[in-house]
Amino acid sequence: MHTAKILSDQPITPRSFTITPQSLSISITKNVEPIQTEFTIGVDRNLRNITFGNDKKIIQVNTSEMLKIKENYSHIKSTCTRNDHRIRKKVYGKLGKRQTDRIKQRIHRISKSIVNYAKKNKAAIIFEDLNGIRKLYRRGNGQGNKFRRKLNSWSHYELERQTSYKAAWDGVPFYKDDPRCTSTLCPACGGRLQGDRQRHRDLWCGSCRRWRDRDVVAAMNIACKGLHRFCNPQGDTSEVMRGNLEEPAILRVDVSKLVTDW
Repeated sequence: MHTAKILSDQPITPRSFTITPQSLSISITKNVEPIQTEFTIGVDRNLRNITFGNDKKIIQVNTSEMLKIKENYSHIKSTCTRNDHRIRKKVYGKLGKRQTDRIKQRIHRISKSIVNYAKKNKAAIIFEDLNGIRKLYRRGNGQGNKFRRKLNSWSHYELERQTSYKAAWDGVPFYKDDPRCTSTLCPACGGRLQGDRQRHRDLWCGSCRRWRDRDVVAAMNIACKGLHRFCNPQGDTSEVMRGNLEEPAILRVDVSKLVTDW
């Protein structure tokens, strides 16, 4: 029923199909009218949360559950003591597929929510360009094995991939920008933010005299940079961090309770 409903949509045209003993794959095309954007939303990716929005509103999705899934499956694999490599390969493959499916299902939920939010608010989606970030977590960089395993299992590209094709399907502009200084400059005054060991996720702005969440700061700065670079290319990109920005409303939700239709 779902496939018939999709194929009956007027803008969609079937192109080709592939039949296998287990499945039927249909290739389709769609004429998409690009959305005329008025705003941008920045997306900041971390191990424990995905934060997106701009100076109007910020949504922070807690993804600690995804990190626990990966750690749990790593622990289960370590308890397999069979000395037969064929059995271990079969067990590891089954566990790996189950873990991948559970993680992808949650990333699909987040990416759909980002695209729907951008489409409703007529906003372009701005991601940080994290190409080459895996080089920071190679053996010999002075990091522990547990820390490197955790960072190298980070599904940062999968969220970007899913969001980009869903945005293209709905005509939402999608861009990637330089990630430099997005977490170190105040989005309101442009001043340098200072960290604190006891409040490691919060940063202090001496000019504004207030604490700011590191991930909220990054999402706001990414949105501002993208607005000036892609939606207003005549603007001065060196000054995008400065200005009297409003304090955004911040909504924090778990990935399991995230709504996809804003």
